[in-house]
Amino acid sequence: MKEETKVKIDYLKIIFVLLIIIGIGTRIYNFPEGIPEINVDEIITAINAKSIAETGKDIQGQSFPVYLKGWGGQSIILLYFMTLTIKIFGYNLFAIRLPMLIISCISLFVFYDFIKKITGNKIAALIGLGLVAISPWHIIQSLYALDCNMFPHFLLIAVDILYTGIIKNKKKLIYISIFFFAITLYCYAIALYFTPLFLLIVGIYLIRKKKIKIKDLFLCILIFLICTWPIILTLIMNGMQIGQSISILNITIPYYEDLNRESDVILFSKNIPAQLLVNVITTLSTILFQRDNLVWNAPKLFGTIYHITIIFTVLGIVLRFQKNKDEKSKITNTMLITWLCISVLDGLITNNTTIHRMNSIWYILLIFATFGIYEVYKEIKKKDIFLSILAIIYAILFVSFTTYFNVYYKYEISSDICFSRGFYQTLNYLETSDKKVVYYDNAGMDIARKEEYYIEVNNDENIEYIPLNTKKEIEEKLENIKDNEIIIINADRWNENMRFAKKQIGSYAIIYK
Repeated sequence: MKEETKVKIDYLKIIFVLLIIIGIGTRIYNFPEGIPEINVDEIITAINAKSIAETGKDIQGQSFPVYLKGWGGQSIILLYFMTLTIKIFGYNLFAIRLPMLIISCISLFVFYDFIKKITGNKIAALIGLGLVAISPWHIIQSLYALDCNMFPHFLLIAVDILYTGIIKNKKKLIYISIFFFAITLYCYAIALYFTPLFLLIVGIYLIRKKKIKIKDLFLCILIFLICTWPIILTLIMNGMQIGQSISILNITIPYYEDLNRESDVILFSKNIPAQLLVNVITTLSTILFQRDNLVWNAPKLFGTIYHITIIFTVLGIVLRFQKNKDEKSKITNTMLITWLCISVLDGLITNNTTIHRMNSIWYILLIFATFGIYEVYKEIKKKDIFLSILAIIYAILFVSFTTYFNVYYKYEISSDICFSRGFYQTLNYLETSDKKVVYYDNAGMDIARKEEYYIEVNNDENIEYIPLNTKKEIEEKLENIKDNEIIIINADRWNENMRFAKKQIGSYAIIYK
């Protein structure tokens, strides 16, 4: 009689793989045109990245700047990742959006790793991974290239490495984490005060608990300053209005005369108490209702992390304070509560805060939500039934969101004033046409959506593009259009000419004989 061999199935590993497939699959589905049109911030980053890839200088002639002028200031980590992908894949939408997709997919693994370390439990880590994998905020921000959205991912990586170094008493990991914390200052301007404040509070705590020595602290400070002095010097120069850029070792410390973001900070408000009250209301609304007035940040119907999740977040915050007995829990709680509090502070000191301006908060809310769900799971008797019901609820929400996104919401985003509003897709449509000369409406165009930028991304060498800079030019061309010519006009501005239109895509009408 043959002895039967029993094969043990690792269901947790299977679930992990399935969640990763769902997470990555959702983000690469229809990539790079998951959002059909191009955002104004990603196009200005893209044209600067292309310029640096080809010449080593941005469009203003500055060699390797540590901060971009953009439409009022842009961070540069996404810029240089985009420069690399453009070098490899050429100047196209795939290369422009690839860095954001990659870092977002990497963050799925990092989030799982971090939860597993702080809880010591794979089930808790899988709960966290599932929440991130299906999060509307996380999915949407991975689909287009907004520079500030690099910040939460690098913050998560930095915190994960720092936590590992502290718990395992590995100084090298702590030093490496400081490098990643330094990178966050090049990801988003808000990190200029978030990151130093976070490190200061956590550093003081670790010194008091004798988890690191004074000399280690000074070495961390030294690493941080070596990595961040260019952006700190940029901040000082522009804050003090020192009117000249500085070039050091081919790196430009830029000065921008008309770069003014003082209106974004409460300290420069005319009536600070009144503005603070507004900021408190806006911050709480953004967190609790998970929405702002920007359609491209999150759908009102589903929020950033689904409205049900905030219940478990509050529960998780309350329960974490009860888990403060052993040394590991105290370190964990200090880091997480500091992360949460400073994220809330970001909202309070930032006027007119939004989902993307508070982007450091969504990971930490998901972390506490994971705690909330896991603690209920541990205490409840019918554990499998609880997780099954919760999985069904979130599966319904996820399927509903992805259906809504692909059928309707992505076009709502694309129609927003911060996107090309149909112009990019109009260019794609023209690739199927036999017309070889395209006249496009460039009259009175907002500089933040200059058509030339999108034409350059489209990069169709078989078509000649000619701008029409005035209403008179448009009207003359409409009267004298030739067989091989197409005219693209902005239907929002020249509605009286819509009678000539053969097709309309978004805000743009296509006219030909």
